[in-house]
Amino acid sequence: MFLRRPKRNRTPLEIADLIERFLDERSLYPQEWGDFVEVRQDDKKLDAYRKRCDQLDPLVNRPGEMDPKAVAELRFMIEELRRLGGTT
Repeated sequence: MFLRRPKRNRTPLEIADLIERFLDERSLYPQEWGDFVEVRQDDKKLDAYRKRCDQLDPLVNRPGEMDPKAVAELRFMIEELRRLGGTT
């Protein structure tokens, strides 16, 4: 039986926090990052961030060190999302 993953629309701040937790290796559960990059967001602007995270996934979600350029891009995305969400 195929279990469908529930859709989870997030706010800009929730996405920023999720990315930061992933980079800091303190995800709420082991598959949090994978669940995020695989589930489309209704808001097209926020889904663009999710898609970019999915593209960067092979560079950061792997054994060994994360790609420094990919990490820098994700950190920049965190700042952008926090501005979108109204906090800095």
